[in-house]
Amino acid sequence: MLKNVCFWFFRQLPLQDKVVATTMRGRKFGDNSKAVVVAIHEKSPETKIVWLKNGGYKYSLPQWVRGVEYFSLLQTLYELATARVWVSTHLFETEWKRRKGQLVVQTWHGGLGIKKIEYDVVSEQHRLDEKGRAKVAHTCALSDVFISQSDHLSSIYRRAFGYNGPIWKCGYPKNDVLYGNNSEAVEKVRLTYGVNTRFLLYAPTFRQEWGEIDWSPYDIDFLRLHRAVVDTFGGEWTILLKWHPVLIPFLKGRAVPEGTIDVTDYEDMQELILASDIMISDYSSCLFDAALRNIPCFTYATDFEQYKADRGVYYEMEELPFPYAKNNDELMYNIEHFDKDDYLNKWEAFKVRTGLHETGHAAKDIAEKIIDFLNGKNINWN
Repeated sequence: MLKNVCFWFFRQLPLQDKVVATTMRGRKFGDNSKAVVVAIHEKSPETKIVWLKNGGYKYSLPQWVRGVEYFSLLQTLYELATARVWVSTHLFETEWKRRKGQLVVQTWHGGLGIKKIEYDVVSEQHRLDEKGRAKVAHTCALSDVFISQSDHLSSIYRRAFGYNGPIWKCGYPKNDVLYGNNSEAVEKVRLTYGVNTRFLLYAPTFRQEWGEIDWSPYDIDFLRLHRAVVDTFGGEWTILLKWHPVLIPFLKGRAVPEGTIDVTDYEDMQELILASDIMISDYSSCLFDAALRNIPCFTYATDFEQYKADRGVYYEMEELPFPYAKNNDELMYNIEHFDKDDYLNKWEAFKVRTGLHETGHAAKDIAEKIIDFLNGKNINWN
């Protein structure tokens, strides 16, 4: 009752030329939302930027971004009620209500991801409950546009979200940097960790968000992996390990695997991808981001059949262009027998199959439309 009264009061206040953005319920400053607000600030420095931040996760914000606690309901409702623009990568809370004169941009975050989401999930364990269905419906009702980077993702919006509004297939903002020069990112990562080598990045996704975590799917023999990479590709290599943000609360007291550097606290995933020369993951969409740079990408998934039964998947692992391993022996074999030409041909065919559309300037394009909106212009999402 109190939140409804407060929100009604906040809605009486004038709208401000302000953008409120967030990602992963405030767990980090990153992904598509970060790329969009950075582009807005570069083009229109006077525009106020507010980031809804989860205080349980440590990360920094630029000086031109004002952080507000995501779970401080009254603060969040005030910012949302008085901002002319919202930008988010995840579902909106059902307590969030929009008002006339606002623009709501839903960028999502999964892209060409492997695991099924929202209404596409049919397993009893992971299918949407009543609260989850309400959040999906609420997000669709609030959003003026969903941002897409492929025909594959656009179809998911229609089917798995039941979304019937505008979809702008302009590319993913976070991936723009992957088309540029990566020398600064490489140097930044090298300086951060005090190494001057080539990097292999291992970034698996999570399986569960609660209870006792089963770590067995992450059982790569990193010392053996390091030897295989050095023998196959030559030079000096460092293996970087980045856990999914969902797993961060479970890492306390857990030893860093021998032969790796834990980079979970590194704030910008795309910078890590830029700095890396090889990528390994299981079901994470970051694999497809890394492949945009045409670097070797491999999948290591010991539990695919279980994962498929639990979550459902959009592809069989063998359909992907990335050499697939179910155990350490297969992973080492795939690295030692890597065929770059065959890999790139499969990746090109996969891009055609999924209707992938990346431009390298999606963030700027979205920022221009948002700034036009702030300047009183009508927006056409074509």
